[in-house]
Amino acid sequence: MVSQSTDGSSAAKPLRYPVLDALRGLAALGVVFHHIPAVAGISAAGFDANFGRMVDLFFVLSGFVIAASYGAKLSAGFSFSRFIWLRWGRVWPLHAAMLTVFALSMLALGLMRPELRTHGLMAGAGDPADLPIAYLLLQGVVPSLGVIWNHPSWSVSVEMLLYLLAAAGWRAGGQRIWMAWLALAVAVLTYVALGGPFYGLASNIGRGIAGFGLGLALHRAYQRSTPPTLPVSLATVLEGAALLALGAALWGSGSLIAFDLAATALVALAALQRGLISRLLCAAPFQWLGAMSYALYMVHVFVIGRVFDLLAVLQPRLGLMIADSTIGGADALTGPAWQADGMKLLIMALCLIVAVPFARLIEQPARSWSRRVAGRPVPRPAI
Repeated sequence: MVSQSTDGSSAAKPLRYPVLDALRGLAALGVVFHHIPAVAGISAAGFDANFGRMVDLFFVLSGFVIAASYGAKLSAGFSFSRFIWLRWGRVWPLHAAMLTVFALSMLALGLMRPELRTHGLMAGAGDPADLPIAYLLLQGVVPSLGVIWNHPSWSVSVEMLLYLLAAAGWRAGGQRIWMAWLALAVAVLTYVALGGPFYGLASNIGRGIAGFGLGLALHRAYQRSTPPTLPVSLATVLEGAALLALGAALWGSGSLIAFDLAATALVALAALQRGLISRLLCAAPFQWLGAMSYALYMVHVFVIGRVFDLLAVLQPRLGLMIADSTIGGADALTGPAWQADGMKLLIMALCLIVAVPFARLIEQPARSWSRRVAGRPVPRPAI
């Protein structure tokens, strides 16, 4: 069921959608799987070639959830600065912690292996000149010198920009601003359909606007209408069809248009929580995965890199050939296929294990602290 409460009005207002937390967790797992390089197994067959598109599901979910949580509040006068502080406190501390881990580890590697130094004492893909941009969470919207440190954080940077724009819109234009967001989303997708150049920062921001705009407009439609009471069987069939459409986009061309539309349909159906699929996603394991999703997303690139560095050291000594790996260089899991696929699963499990302490010791305490500073009561932790 959708978690609800009343505030003295006659209508119950949804506060959160547990099923959407689970979808975020599954999307994070898909991104992790995609980022583990392999030249054998299902990755070599192209199974996960477009799984990076799962980031666009994050944008759709964010638009829907932020509209549900803050759209009416900001339109009614909720503090703009308080909103931004709460969002910043939600995402920045863990981002900053992981960026510091990256910087310190690359510094240590540069000291131990001088031949791997690329910029002074730093080693790896990160450039010290990009650290200010990265720490300020601007890497998704400001030009950098290269692939910037903890690369997945670009989408968090774009989300922060979208939060700012959405909050400003709600304060200035009220809830009618959903029409502008929908128009922007349609404009971006039309531009893509017409074959316009779409890469770099333009792609980052455009993808964010498209998904976030669709999610925000979806919630407004959800809010202004009476959600249909679908029979469980029909709701399950529709949820399955939306998942198939999402899969067709992922395992087909990876089209942004097809994926965003399928993702929007899936979020719309999942939010109703009428079908067996959405009810299954409300089960404890999927809810735990959703709670770990942000930490998993932020730690996984570091964990993957260090696993391959360890393999580069151990393989020659043990006479193994699990990965084509060089410290500071390109990495890939090698065949046979079962070995590559099995190692992918093991690395994913390790990423989840590492995510737990980061979530519990940094993300969750920082979120509670930001709420206390903002004057909100701190709820009992879900985990």
